Amino acid sequence: MADLITIAVDGRDVQVPARIPLIEALRHWAKVETPAFCYHEDLKVAGNCRICLIEFEGPRGWQLGISCHMQTAPNLKVRTQVSSPGVVKARKGVMEFLLVNHPLDCPVCDKAGECTLQDNYMSQGRHESRLRDEVGKVYKGGADHRFTDTKGGDRGGKRIDLGPSIILDQERCIVCTRCVRFMRDVAGSEQLGVVGRGDHAYLTTFPGQPLDHAYDLCTTDVCPVGALTGKHFRFQQRVWNLKTVESIDPSDALGANLTIEYSFPGAQGARVWRLMPRRNPEVNKSWLANRSRLLYQQLASNRLGDGKVAGADVPLDDAVAAAAKALAGARRIALVASGHATLEDNAALLALKDALGERAEVFGGSWLAVGKPDGIALSGDPVANRAGLRLLGIPDNLDLLAQRAGEFDLLLSVQHDLWAADPAKAAALAAIPARLVLASWQDATVAQATIAIGVRCWAEARGTMVNCQERIQVLGACPVLPNPALEPAWQVLARLAGLSWSGEAEAFKAAQARSPRLAGLSYRAIGPQGRVLAPAAVPAAVGA
Repeated sequence: MADLITIAVDGRDVQVPARIPLIEALRHWAKVETPAFCYHEDLKVAGNCRICLIEFEGPRGWQLGISCHMQTAPNLKVRTQVSSPGVVKARKGVMEFLLVNHPLDCPVCDKAGECTLQDNYMSQGRHESRLRDEVGKVYKGGADHRFTDTKGGDRGGKRIDLGPSIILDQERCIVCTRCVRFMRDVAGSEQLGVVGRGDHAYLTTFPGQPLDHAYDLCTTDVCPVGALTGKHFRFQQRVWNLKTVESIDPSDALGANLTIEYSFPGAQGARVWRLMPRRNPEVNKSWLANRSRLLYQQLASNRLGDGKVAGADVPLDDAVAAAAKALAGARRIALVASGHATLEDNAALLALKDALGERAEVFGGSWLAVGKPDGIALSGDPVANRAGLRLLGIPDNLDLLAQRAGEFDLLLSVQHDLWAADPAKAAALAAIPARLVLASWQDATVAQATIAIGVRCWAEARGTMVNCQERIQVLGACPVLPNPALEPAWQVLARLAGLSWSGEAEAFKAAQARSPRLAGLSYRAIGPQGRVLAPAAVPAAVGA
């Protein structure tokens, strides 16, 4: 890279980009772990926690500075905890100040296992407390929430209900102001503030105003301690019991990156416990809308775990057999592709169209309304894989299907709740006598189906989607299923087409065969951050 400069870190030369935060240069370029509480990659710098202290050579010799507020410059010389006893001592002092009035809540704190205060104490503190028992701690908290504990101690605010989503423990707060900066600078709604001064400063909302915002759960993500916790996950599970799978938001065309956190069968059973934002600087940074992270609550609710034939529950294999028989006997078949399904699912639908020949016609698009982007983690388009349909050459002609419904005697819809999207337009589809639906939930379209087949949902099947930035991204497969016999939609469609695809990679190859822009890609090549697709080739001008 042409803009790299050289700085000296602990006596060795390191090539780093110019004018980036020194803490980033130390972490990612010099490979020196540098702690932080107030610093966050996607928030404005505050520089108030001081745990990222380093030494740098200035006009008066070596002096302490905070690496979050400093920027890289040519010939900068830096000493970290690796080579400087002064840095080690200074950070121990910072940790002592942070912990001197912090409650000893670790065994019962909901942040245990992912607490930055615990992590940084073990790596930078590990000091002996000099607080005398007769002095006692000065706990943070406003006058409205102070109380006397069973030992007669004056305590700060605990379990303060800030609004519909968040519980605050004022006395745990270390006043890093991450949450304040998020609400002010990212959410654009300054609903949190710090009042008081010195060791009496505490976090609160404005008088009479709750914390209530579409992204307010992000404050629990950026909180480095257990001061802010979300009601939906509070005391539900210890994080060290959870496994994670990387995926994306299936409800919006931006495809915000997230992780699915789940437990294996045990005392509380196998289930998904929460969705957490996964940082992608080019997509959603570190943020995830409340509505997106709460999608996990639907994963075990109202699922279509088996099949239905004429409204009666049947095993999955019986439903697939009934679907194959219906397809074989149909004269004209309407296949409805879906932007809520993966590239693999839609490629399998196109393969089924090829197997059915001239009897089948493919329709695509959506009747859902498109809103405006919020500039954070939502594009406003609820069709997550709309760009993927275009990539596969699937037309946007769902209205045409409603107009021509009388021409068909079988409708096959995949992961597309047509009757919920626009009941008035979908009513015309009732003219089609046989309605075959592949769905994950018992939705309005399943209620209209003559044959319904349960399939895995977005969280349970590996696949790809293309977001509104033309970035292809991978959805991971969480192993928690309402019925172990459920298959991905592409697998059911492949069976109906008479294909013996052995895995999702073959379905992806089928998608690649239909779009040269997917050439050379694999799940590994796409990677966890996704990959922007090469632009479509422009036809050469005649006579060129």
